[in-house]
Amino acid sequence: MIRPSRRKVLATLGASAVGFVGCSASSSASTTSPKTTTPETATSTTTAEISTTGPPPAGVEAFEDAVPAFLRQWNIPGASVAVAKEGQLVFTRGYGLADKQCGAPVQPDSLFRIGSISKPVTAVVTLDLIERGQLALDDSVFEILDQFLPDDGPTDHRLTETTVRQHLRHTAGWDNAEIGFDPMFAPIQVAETEGVEPPASADTTVRFLTDQRLGYDPGTSYKYANIGYCTLGRVIEAVTDTAYESHVRENILSPLGISRMEIGATRLDDRLEDEVRYYGHETIESPFPGEGQVPRPYGAGHLPAHDANGGWVGSAIDLLRFVRGVDRRLGPRNLLTAETLDQMTARPNVPNWDGAQQFYGMGWGVIPNGDTAPTLWHDGSLPGSYGFLSHSGNNDLTIAALFNRRAPGRQLQTFTVQAQEMLLETLRNVSTWPDRDLFDQFP
Repeated sequence: MIRPSRRKVLATLGASAVGFVGCSASSSASTTSPKTTTPETATSTTTAEISTTGPPPAGVEAFEDAVPAFLRQWNIPGASVAVAKEGQLVFTRGYGLADKQCGAPVQPDSLFRIGSISKPVTAVVTLDLIERGQLALDDSVFEILDQFLPDDGPTDHRLTETTVRQHLRHTAGWDNAEIGFDPMFAPIQVAETEGVEPPASADTTVRFLTDQRLGYDPGTSYKYANIGYCTLGRVIEAVTDTAYESHVRENILSPLGISRMEIGATRLDDRLEDEVRYYGHETIESPFPGEGQVPRPYGAGHLPAHDANGGWVGSAIDLLRFVRGVDRRLGPRNLLTAETLDQMTARPNVPNWDGAQQFYGMGWGVIPNGDTAPTLWHDGSLPGSYGFLSHSGNNDLTIAALFNRRAPGRQLQTFTVQAQEMLLETLRNVSTWPDRDLFDQFP
């Protein structure tokens, strides 16, 4: 039997990215076949030259053709791509426009929403707290968060049985189909249900969850659920007595030399300095009362409430710094012990992953590589943005790519697959990488 290449396995995972490792407000995208060919956006593409910024490619010209072609195909204004080899930043470029209105180009270190790539960050923070003795994998989440429970207990008694381990692995019982929608993308509905002014905060969302039923017995299956990681953010706050963002920046990001990652804002006017502008295909009611219709990237969800599951804003370069801190062989500073890394990448004992070539570990998609370190990956999809992060343990190559638009509706799944295939194929086509380290150029 011919074993599919790891590149093909990643692309296959990408076909289900909305349900596996995507933070998406679209519920229809997962019905699209990855074999769909011409995207709907192809009719509005342009042949205009796409600007590039950053250090010279130095023998990595393959990306100079592949990325602009992909942007034209899908009518995406801009993207940033960065590659690390054995812990050194060997390639980083900006492509296209960060803001079409003013013509500003994407820089290699431009800031983008990273969506569900926030989940590996939250997983590492959680595992770090376990190493510090402040938390345990089998701790009951809602014994820690008992302040969120109604006086007469949760609607579903199984809620108190859910553990930190299960939330990390998306096996805690949460199922958007049981709830009827993804609460993370319904800040008005959740707030109104809880009797507070929209948009719903992360705390309000977790309180809303205690009145919902689980979709399956905890620990018996896998269902990707943003709300599980939102809940982990509240666990981190409870055990550290510190705001989630502050704790992460001080204890995880800052030691790795990452100073520009922050939790993003919902409104366009509140975007960070050096953050790109996001482009969508429709408008939506603002989650803020009285603000009317807004572009979908600035109204589908409340980004601060997404903090631990999808709220971070950062650069492709900083994502590589983060991976360098996770893989003990690469970085000057190691975040986790080898034993913890083994737990993070272990195959969960649920039927979904029996015999599978890939699985979801703790915060990462994991592809075993035999006797070498596994491939770790995650993507992040929000209205108006898409990101992809992959770290191959067998050749110590890491790639991060961020885009400021994604495909609309039923084309999203096809877009996701093609984005990953383009990036991984281009990576594979580079035979020799420059002998250089560009990290110091981008503090």
